[in-house]
Amino acid sequence: MQIRDQKYTLKEMLLMRMTDELAYLSWSKTSDAQKGINRPESILRKALQMDVGADQHIAFDSADDFKSAWKRITGG
Repeated sequence: MQIRDQKYTLKEMLLMRMTDELAYLSWSKTSDAQKGINRPESILRKALQMDVGADQHIAFDSADDFKSAWKRITGG
């Protein structure tokens, strides 16, 4: 599957996500986590410039997948 204008490969995005989770896990064992401060920032979120509340985009592997999703969404 290819997504238009994608800057990173799936492998790179998975590595960023894994790094984020490891950083969160490490942070969760600290006294800062108990206080809820200094939480590590997400590398993946920064890389993809994700904003809270931003529109979510869906990619489809085939036209048939799109058509079935469209029918499910529109009820037709």
